[in-house]
Amino acid sequence: MTPNTPPYSPDRPFTVARVVQWGEADPAGIVYTTQFLDYVMETVEAFWRERIGVSFYQLHQQHHLGSPTVSSRLDFQKPLRSGEAFTVELRIPRLSRSTITFSILGRNLAGEGCFTGELVSCIIDDQKVRSVAIPDWIRQPIETYRAATGADLD
Repeated sequence: MTPNTPPYSPDRPFTVARVVQWGEADPAGIVYTTQFLDYVMETVEAFWRERIGVSFYQLHQQHHLGSPTVSSRLDFQKPLRSGEAFTVELRIPRLSRSTITFSILGRNLAGEGCFTGELVSCIIDDQKVRSVAIPDWIRQPIETYRAATGADLD
């Protein structure tokens, strides 16, 4: 996984380059359905590290916050196969008091959409296990990113 496939620009969607590994595909060489959620989560976690500046581990250990998934959706357009390179783009169409909605688009190297997804995360207080308002140090980089890239995927 390589965050920000070159050339990187702050006004481009956050993108992770990936290659389908042998164990991620069935005997016919097509990616297992459940593997796509891993691709989405890897991209979201990379976004947190690269754009917000904190890993999920640091979020829990240093800030005593969590970001559990409360909803996820995947739709498939084209199969991905073992050994195939692809990219995963991330945008954030919605940001509420305590939730972040991530929109995902997976494309093959020909630029064709292979899968789309949506993941909604809620910011929680780890001790109380209750939602909290998204702190400004998290909200600000997300708002900056949203303004630069737009909310919707092409």
